[in-house]
Amino acid sequence: MEKKVEILSREVIKPSSPTPNDRRILNLSLLDILSSPMYTGALLFYAADPHNLLGSSSEETSLKLKKSLSKTLPIFYPLAGRITGSFIECNDEGAVFIEAKVDTLLSEFLKFPVPESLEPLIPVEALSREAVTWPVLLIQANFFSCGGLVITICISHKITDATSLAMFIRGWAESARGLGITLIPSFTASKFFPPLPDELPLKPMEHKGKVEEMKCVTKRFVFDASKIKKLRDKASSNLVKNPTRVEAVTALFWRCATKASRLSSSTTRTSVLQIPVSIRGKVDSLPENTIGNMLSLIILKNQEGRLDGIQDVVNELRKTKENFSLNCKDMSSSRVLESLEEIGKVHGRGNEMDLWMSNSWCKLGMYEADFGWGKPVWVTGRGTSSFKNFMLLIDAKDGDGIEAWITLVDKHMLLFEHDEEILESASLNPPVLI
Repeated sequence: MEKKVEILSREVIKPSSPTPNDRRILNLSLLDILSSPMYTGALLFYAADPHNLLGSSSEETSLKLKKSLSKTLPIFYPLAGRITGSFIECNDEGAVFIEAKVDTLLSEFLKFPVPESLEPLIPVEALSREAVTWPVLLIQANFFSCGGLVITICISHKITDATSLAMFIRGWAESARGLGITLIPSFTASKFFPPLPDELPLKPMEHKGKVEEMKCVTKRFVFDASKIKKLRDKASSNLVKNPTRVEAVTALFWRCATKASRLSSSTTRTSVLQIPVSIRGKVDSLPENTIGNMLSLIILKNQEGRLDGIQDVVNELRKTKENFSLNCKDMSSSRVLESLEEIGKVHGRGNEMDLWMSNSWCKLGMYEADFGWGKPVWVTGRGTSSFKNFMLLIDAKDGDGIEAWITLVDKHMLLFEHDEEILESASLNPPVLI
């Protein structure tokens, strides 16, 4: 069923008050400079309800969103600026707000939510993988014929990770409900991780195996709460008695993806799993409300099938995470570059290793985003990935299940989606119920 999306308007929203002169330049941290120039984004789906604001016209709802966005931007002032090299010019240039009409019912749309169906709901600029200096923030409000609404929020990855994105969504939603913003962002990342000009690589870190160079496919797998409980029980051991949801699903993904790769290859390659982890609350004095790419990578290696069972993987994952937490308290820009060298060595051996990545957006609170018409019925990322061998984990609506968007090479996906261990624990793209 074709879903027609028509762009109705495009507007630049300025902050409701000017940025003070002493905040006009925001230096990017080393971690931001090294980050990809593409956009990170989330889609929030809201069902129509005659008893709340979405029972009113799309014009009224759109006006409410734009006014509250304008009031939110002075708090998140760099998002209304322009990226210029290694800093943001906080010049109140504004954010882009797009209004679109979707000629279908939200319930029909959510029966089969594939990545291709999400693309028209995303601002076209955010689909590009090229570096963009402005806008830093893009919003698209998609109004469905039934009165449902999808709000797509995309922010340049040069200034935000998923935690930062969630902080902005929370603040904007509070503003829309007429409340004060309860978690005031801190834009002090460059004080903790200043650039080191003499040693700084000229380009952001590049990832081997971009999707456009490979025949890849992205699919959505849903692990409901009951299946998660069974998977956690299966993954528990004397060393890790109570694995988390994310640990259990990550271990299953890596095990089954590695299996698929080995079954389709004549040689046994070392399998490497990379996991981005937030360093908020781990690096001494770094505030939890810091905006920016406050991330590092932990790396696990499975050589010659040493980590065979899911318990082995969970044990190794927990041990690696605990060691990382202990060692990153005094993390500095110099240590970031040292880590980058190690990561570079791993990526440099990409032809003789299988590289996988698992990124978790769980527990970021995006399902709490109430703009005045209730909480979202579904939250998701952009669906497609810029890289192969990638998994994005997002909370299910009940907070106990997990949705996994997985991007693999075609031949690996064919084996992965028919793996008995996957079929036992997950459903392939079930409808979203509203």
